[in-house]
Amino acid sequence: MKLVTPKIFPVGFPSFCSPKLKNIIVILAYFAGCGIAAIWADDFVTEEIAEKSPLESEKPRLNMAKTAQPPRIDGVFDEGEWADAPQITTFTQEEPDEGSAATEKTNIRLLYDSNFLYVGIRAYDSEPERIVANNMQRDVSLASEDSVSLTLDTFHDLRNGYFFQINPRGARRDGLISADLEEEGYKEEWDGIWYGKSTIDDKGWSAEMAIPMKSVSFDPQIDTWGFNVERSIERKNETVRWAGASRNNRVSSMGIAGELQNLSGLNQGFGLDFIPYVTLKGVHESANGGSNDLDLQSGFDLFYKITPAITAALTVNTDFAEAEIDDRRVNLSRFPLFFTEKRDFFLQDATIFRFGGIQQNPLPFHSRKIGLDTDGRPIDIIGGAKVTGRTGPVNFGFLSVQVDETDELESKNLSVGRASLNIFDESSIGMIFTGGDPHTNGSHFLGGIDFNYKNSDFRGTGQTLQGNIYLQKSITDGEHGDDTALGINLEYPNDIWEWAVFYRRFGKDFNPALGFIAQTGVHDAIAWVGRRWRPEFLDSIYLELFTNQTINLNGEVDSTWWNLPFISIETNSQDWIRTSFLQLGREQIFEPFEITDGVIIPAGDYRIHRFFIDAGTADHRPINAEINFSGGEFFDGTRTFIGGSVGWRPSPHFNLEAEYGKNMIRLPHGDFDVNIAVMTLNVLVSPNLIWNIVTQWDNVSDTFGLNSRIRWTINPGNDLFLVFNQGVDTSNASWRPLSSEISTKLSWTFRF
Repeated sequence: MKLVTPKIFPVGFPSFCSPKLKNIIVILAYFAGCGIAAIWADDFVTEEIAEKSPLESEKPRLNMAKTAQPPRIDGVFDEGEWADAPQITTFTQEEPDEGSAATEKTNIRLLYDSNFLYVGIRAYDSEPERIVANNMQRDVSLASEDSVSLTLDTFHDLRNGYFFQINPRGARRDGLISADLEEEGYKEEWDGIWYGKSTIDDKGWSAEMAIPMKSVSFDPQIDTWGFNVERSIERKNETVRWAGASRNNRVSSMGIAGELQNLSGLNQGFGLDFIPYVTLKGVHESANGGSNDLDLQSGFDLFYKITPAITAALTVNTDFAEAEIDDRRVNLSRFPLFFTEKRDFFLQDATIFRFGGIQQNPLPFHSRKIGLDTDGRPIDIIGGAKVTGRTGPVNFGFLSVQVDETDELESKNLSVGRASLNIFDESSIGMIFTGGDPHTNGSHFLGGIDFNYKNSDFRGTGQTLQGNIYLQKSITDGEHGDDTALGINLEYPNDIWEWAVFYRRFGKDFNPALGFIAQTGVHDAIAWVGRRWRPEFLDSIYLELFTNQTINLNGEVDSTWWNLPFISIETNSQDWIRTSFLQLGREQIFEPFEITDGVIIPAGDYRIHRFFIDAGTADHRPINAEINFSGGEFFDGTRTFIGGSVGWRPSPHFNLEAEYGKNMIRLPHGDFDVNIAVMTLNVLVSPNLIWNIVTQWDNVSDTFGLNSRIRWTINPGNDLFLVFNQGVDTSNASWRPLSSEISTKLSWTFRF
């Protein structure tokens, strides 16, 4: 199948622009024009949104009351304990009928003293037996459950903050908010120390929370915090919010948040958290006659708030035995895979180091590179130090880590520094630098500057417009050349219409040694425009046109992709189907590469036509399922994928999920299949005692892995972990144990 490229009309371009680059520029301009035309031409939509815009009216405010008698945090909402607390009772629907009053009554009461912010929640429900609450586990997704979410902008800078969420079973979730985070709007891997309990009764459900002042950073000179609260009523597909109840914004959009006023006399004590740990690990290797190793380690993390807004951290002999394992994936592309950070020390104040609105590519700093070799094996971290904070409009962070030597690498220091200045209402400018290369013995340096723009009230309608510009330069020991990366993007991420245009250029010698990049030596352009409809009989119908154009620096096409179009349909009960029957692609391979053992993709110009269809039921159902199917051309052959998952949640104390995916690849140079199977079992004794079992198998490595992880939270900040890992060789239809590892870790937080 031949990909038809739109005809490009003559336009004046600089002489250095190749014909292919001119095409990219025109395509980007076309998509941007479509998006802008949609905004200006759809007068009915604009007028409708303008009528409902929460930003044209004054932000809601609550005058806080200080208490001498703090409430007991037991999840039982006692009117007597909260009698003098100011309250929030006015909530507006975001979903399904934007701008309408909530169908169920919600009462939020707030108190504070020098050490805590207290939140009381009474979520009335006319049908309490239909409350959806299937989880107790800390940090599990509550997107398909009844819940209440709170956000705090403790510096009142309209950009950054903290996210806290609780459901009727006491499952707690938290995260760090940053203005440039997409999707959820917050970095969910962060774990703070706070207290929360819930109960269900004949009136609905209630919860109580206590957030220590020692767990958040703030400016003691500011007596007003940004604040918002949102409630989800899952069976009705209803979301209600106190401030900024618009589909164009999330509860984590701090620019539209309300305010808590009259906060004074807040105390963080001495501001010191001392967290020692001890780990006992035993390993049995079955190969070569077998060997056993028993290791006892200890270390500590130290966090000191130099001021309430500036935190210094120190880690010594760092151990990550309790970190969650990665999902097993097989790479069927010519580019590296991206894995997220899951280690607590690096997640503390991680949003400070965000740069240029970049989610993955090209990240100047990705902490996942520290303490792991190129194959993902751990390298001991001798120690590390970090200082993060905010003073006035300035945000800054510095991290330095010393990693141990290995057989191939010397012990070395790896560092990153970041500073940004808040400008306008929600925007910033900044710089970043990194030093050190975790995978070589040579020296390395990277520097970058960025401008990040956001306007949550574009044209006074409550619509959001945002964009980023950045420039990075790497300096690698003994190497010189085209070592810069630059990018610019503009996004209109709203509910009815949305569009975005991205342009990036990666020099062929650009090397973010402490970051992540998928490909160098190319121009890369991405654009899409989408439209959403909300008929009464469905939650939404979404239609999107998408393109990604990549050419190398010599002006030759590297890859081209079009989705014409992508369609997503979601029912009012949150069942869904997504499809694209016309994915047109072109990939030009300049050098052969091995896609799997013994199978080489030769150099060539490949034209590709693919399609996919995915469908699934709502996650809140006791039994939910998803099925995925895709097929079409794959280089000079074909690739067919079939997969799916099924989940079973018979009670809040037990859930089971099984996933399976099969890629069937047929090429002239060799046929092969890739199979991955995963099963997850969660036993939830209580919100503080959780047993997770994950088993994974794939036919590429021919290994089966089991990870069993028990976490007992004795009190928030005081945890006991028991972790067991087992690897098994399944090649040649055998079942041969490879290694067994069991470890126990106790960590305890002492606060001063």
